[in-house]
Amino acid sequence: MEILINENLSEEINKMQKLLDQLNQIKNKAKMINFITTKDFVQMSGWSEPTVQKLFNREDFPSCDFGKEKIAEIGAVINYFSVPRRKNET
Repeated sequence: MEILINENLSEEINKMQKLLDQLNQIKNKAKMINFITTKDFVQMSGWSEPTVQKLFNREDFPSCDFGKEKIAEIGAVINYFSVPRRKNET
């Protein structure tokens, strides 16, 4: 049985380390993306379910359908509420 050892072992280790670093960056970015449902928003805001449903159904609100449920990315929701809006706007 022959065992071959790559002479550029440190080069291969560096490549693997770069790949691991990239994987960790992707994992960290994925942790920052959090979605909330209408039920989550009801609990967070204290608003009624019908009010939250209307909000999630607005064209300008950053929600989308995920199966039978509406979801919104929390960062997009924070951005949405950073802009003043009036009650009668569509």
